[in-house]
Amino acid sequence: MVALAIAATAAVQAGMWARYSYWEARAESKLPPGIAAEMRRLEAAPEENAKRLQEIYGMYGDLFMPPSETEDLIVQALLSIAIVPFVVVFGLILARRIARPVSHVVAAAESVSIGRFSARAPVLEAAPAELQRLAMHFNKMAQRLEAYDRELHDSSAAIAHELRTPLTAAMGRLQGIVDRVFPFEEGQIATVMDQLEQIQRIIGDLQVLSLAHGGRLQLEITEFAAREFVDERISWATPALRERGVRALNHVAAAQMLRADRTRLGQVLSALLDNAVRYASDGGLVEVDFLAREHGVELIVRDRGTGIASEDDDLSRFFERFWRGEQSRSRHAGGTGLGLSVVQAICKAHGGHACAAARAGGGAEIRICLPYTVKVPEAGKLVT
Repeated sequence: MVALAIAATAAVQAGMWARYSYWEARAESKLPPGIAAEMRRLEAAPEENAKRLQEIYGMYGDLFMPPSETEDLIVQALLSIAIVPFVVVFGLILARRIARPVSHVVAAAESVSIGRFSARAPVLEAAPAELQRLAMHFNKMAQRLEAYDRELHDSSAAIAHELRTPLTAAMGRLQGIVDRVFPFEEGQIATVMDQLEQIQRIIGDLQVLSLAHGGRLQLEITEFAAREFVDERISWATPALRERGVRALNHVAAAQMLRADRTRLGQVLSALLDNAVRYASDGGLVEVDFLAREHGVELIVRDRGTGIASEDDDLSRFFERFWRGEQSRSRHAGGTGLGLSVVQAICKAHGGHACAAARAGGGAEIRICLPYTVKVPEAGKLVT
């Protein structure tokens, strides 16, 4: 709009310049040919020929009288009126160029406001760069809202199902004890406690996911020896390892250091060891390794279990809540279905991420990638 106003002003001034050029040419045409030629020659050096120029201006002064101020104002007004239609037309074109992408964003926002998160605003190439960025950022926001909404619906159904299974089993066992179908003894109470502990683990994992997703997961960052840390977590998993006949090898060098929340990272490693033991074949092997990269470190857990199929969507869904593969993620094998989601959430809270890959010959490899400098997320800031 500023450019349009400047162009309109420049057009009026150009009209006034053309008017005075016409006036000078008309006055010169009324002079005798010889006087006109002499005057043009004298005006090439006006200071040296000032006396002769004054004589000519005095002789033909009536021809060199400039237009009056009233005439100038009238001409300016006419020029302004003549340029108004052009200003209006170009103004409408410019306004449409601005309003059209904004109207698309408004329409998409109205759809999102009523729950249609699949709505997107088209990014018009003819729109200004700022409005193109507005549409792109809106689409990213809508895409995230759609993903959150889909996750909420899927998680709600999955949570209800995961809680109902152990709760129904516990209630059925207790009802059997009350009806004297099962004897009231320590073994029956232990069975009920197992189901209640399963519910408690699900609730605990959901709380961690909620805190991490909302940027409210508190981290106490310290520096500690990586090998000692891995040995500690392997020792905690020793009973489960022995039960399955699985060996755990720690390949981390003694000099390697980690900078993270030791408790939360321990939760990550324990979840990965538990996952590896649960799906490893009897007599299998679980290995923990450490790599120092340019921008951070990687803690790697490898197993020789049933593995994951790299040719389907297993890898892309590996860290989703309550996801289990057809073979390797069976509910009968135990677990809450949230362990790997918690792993990813804790890694992202540290500013890193987790990734999975299928191993040649069977098994899985999960990498915990952490930056050298951990930035604790601001409270209330969503972690995606």
